[in-house]
Amino acid sequence: MSEREQRPLDGIKVLDFSHVLAGPYCGRILCDLGAEVVKVEAPAGDVSRRLGARRAGISGYFMQQNCGKLNISIDLKKEDGRSLAERLVKTADVLIENFRPGVMLRAGLGPEASLAANRGLVYCSISGFGHQSSLRDRPAFAGIAHATTGTLYRQGKFHGHDPEDSVLAIGDTVSGLHSVIAILAALRLRESSGEGQFIDMAMHDALLSIQECAHSYLFGEDGTESDVFCSWVYRCGDEFVAMPSDPRANWDQLTAVMQRPELMADERYLTVEQRNACLDELEAHVQAWVADEASVDAVVEKLSTAGLPGARVLSLAEALDSGQVAERAMAPEMDDRSGSTCRVLNTPYRFSNARAGVRGRPAYRGEHNREVLERWLAAESDEIDALLDAGVLSDRLPSD
Repeated sequence: MSEREQRPLDGIKVLDFSHVLAGPYCGRILCDLGAEVVKVEAPAGDVSRRLGARRAGISGYFMQQNCGKLNISIDLKKEDGRSLAERLVKTADVLIENFRPGVMLRAGLGPEASLAANRGLVYCSISGFGHQSSLRDRPAFAGIAHATTGTLYRQGKFHGHDPEDSVLAIGDTVSGLHSVIAILAALRLRESSGEGQFIDMAMHDALLSIQECAHSYLFGEDGTESDVFCSWVYRCGDEFVAMPSDPRANWDQLTAVMQRPELMADERYLTVEQRNACLDELEAHVQAWVADEASVDAVVEKLSTAGLPGARVLSLAEALDSGQVAERAMAPEMDDRSGSTCRVLNTPYRFSNARAGVRGRPAYRGEHNREVLERWLAAESDEIDALLDAGVLSDRLPSD
């Protein structure tokens, strides 16, 4: 295999006990980077299989987070199921789970027991508030992390309205991303120490860590939810343009683009401190200019010519059908198990001498029971048959 054909995590074996989003997203990234990821699914199935429209029994939501993974379905409520999972843990490099603290422990698969059985294991547990927290037993989803990290409050305060639900489950995806980073760091450390370790990833911590305006409180400044550098959005006819040029910091360039030299010379706006005190006025001037332009494209062109960023605000559908997405292969066609194909989001990793990206179709529950046990545990056919007969292993494959 040439360097260009290799994937960075070729040879790494991952057991993914997770469900819905944070853990599966972490596992999907590791899979796209080359790891062999085996999703261990309960007989009831991951609830995400039942979210939204389905094709050939598989939902788009499940497909998005689980493409390329193998799947084995084990009943961990049975003693033989727990024993089987323990045997798999002994052969794995990485274990991912996103249950509430204590769930894996009750299944005999807690971090202490798992690391004792496999000293090189990297065990990553994603939970709402972490194992070392007085809130560890509190139910938590992404929306809870959005609420407890200032995210929803800041979002509402900036726009001058009450906090509203977030349209993105960033608590899940950010903690999934940080889990990948922590896992890769632990695997790198294992190369020198020979030891694995337990990663206690709290969704709350992960989301709090990306609050870029936290300095306005921690640095001793007068904290304000609106004193942030972000994108300003202005209306042009029935469309909108995003302009990540803070009028307070880029006033000279903006007034030049607007051809309003009198605003640049206005004594009320001469310093950043003065402009900070009347941000609403600055925004009103920019909005008036944008509204008078022929189109959003004209606004973007003038900004670009002046070296300033700007972009038409796209719907998600428009974004997915854009030339940028096609050029970067960010939504490739995949086998959807129905005899047709479906586009699925790719991961964004591009290497000069290695491959990464979505690797294959999503699996039915228990589809790879036999394959995984034969390859990972050298299990004999008779043993696998007995586990199936006892209900320790199960599957839900489409009928012929």
